[in-house]
Amino acid sequence: MVVIKFLGGAREVGRSAVLIKSNKGKTCLLDYGVRFTEEDRLPIDTDLGDLQAIALSHCHIDHSGALPYLYTKCEVPLLTNALTYQVSEILLRDLIKVSHHSYPFGHKELDIMRRNTIFLENNIRYKIDDNFFITFYNAGHIPGSVSILVEVDNKTILYTGDINNQTTNLINGADAKEIPKLDCLIIESTYALKDHPNREELEKSFIESVVNITENSGKVLIPAFGVARSQEILLMLKKYNFHGKVYLDGLTKKISATYFDHPNKFKDYPFYKRAFSDSKFVTFKNRKKVRNKSNYVMITPSGMLKGGAALHYIKDVLNDAHSAIYMVGYQAEDTPGNILMETGVFKYQDNRKPLNAAQNMHIKAKCDVNYFDFSSHADSSQLLAYVEDLKFKDDHRVAFCIHGDEKATTTFAKRLAQRKFNSVAPEAGETYKL
Repeated sequence: MVVIKFLGGAREVGRSAVLIKSNKGKTCLLDYGVRFTEEDRLPIDTDLGDLQAIALSHCHIDHSGALPYLYTKCEVPLLTNALTYQVSEILLRDLIKVSHHSYPFGHKELDIMRRNTIFLENNIRYKIDDNFFITFYNAGHIPGSVSILVEVDNKTILYTGDINNQTTNLINGADAKEIPKLDCLIIESTYALKDHPNREELEKSFIESVVNITENSGKVLIPAFGVARSQEILLMLKKYNFHGKVYLDGLTKKISATYFDHPNKFKDYPFYKRAFSDSKFVTFKNRKKVRNKSNYVMITPSGMLKGGAALHYIKDVLNDAHSAIYMVGYQAEDTPGNILMETGVFKYQDNRKPLNAAQNMHIKAKCDVNYFDFSSHADSSQLLAYVEDLKFKDDHRVAFCIHGDEKATTTFAKRLAQRKFNSVAPEAGETYKL
């Protein structure tokens, strides 16, 4: 029988890792990420003997962050695409450099990982062992993201990774109708309890807010994830013909430049190029000069205000009643971004050793603070629509709901059960047989 073991990402968001084992004991890993807690950051330890391959759905650290750890133990193929690999390496090197936590791997393991990476394009069936195949399909989450189809011992399993079946300014959405008939579905549940606001209306509200601030000589600080969200915001400004000054700083610059090497990963690459021709990169040398300007938009990490280049601008913006901070991504509980949204106070404590000059802040915001839900995950209605478009081999439809908190995953599993699925929200460490 085929065995599926959940090593992380079960009733949690973080350390996504799923192990699939064939009748012969050959195994494959789907993702291998970290979570940002003080304990148990890595996936659950298990026997990885006869590991044939690791398949990576996308570059986000909760899916890729523990990959180098595997290369302290063995050398196996890492299946991904060129864009996902390139951005993953940037993020992993940044994780090793800036994390307060000491991970059991370093640049040596990254070098080993690079040597073992194989680039696999979408819709190409790749053999990892006898009767054991991997195929990638567009996941619509971020550029380069894929869902992973596993065919093993005549069972067909779809691991969605993070999916978005709605087209954005950056990329096309996932299409469930292109997936072959399944025996089993492993699906994310991040927003299984929530519907996102109407995208077009939200974009217009966001642009109107930005224009109102900048036309009154204010600054708009947009703390955004350096991967995809920053670029999505930039395309949005271009789409609505925003003519003000737009700057990019921090890791956003490196990721944005990397995207230029992969034109086939975008919905409209020429439009992407035009959007960037209208923006400017901030350098270390001119950062102070830019800070002293007025009526501009600054797009920069970190998306939750936990650090990053946003800290160079936030004090000026917080103390200016004409300016604004617009959050455009998920704010995890107790992060500085979440606390700012909930209380109107920015609290930041720099715990690095040795301490760098600037970094302890406790500032009540005088500026406008707002949140715009530009999620790159499918919401409740979209997840159900995606599932309805999938085809299964018979009426015994198996589904595992992961990558969400306990309430989201268990509720989504119950909703699928009402639709005649044999569905469950697994716990970390649990094993199932097909």
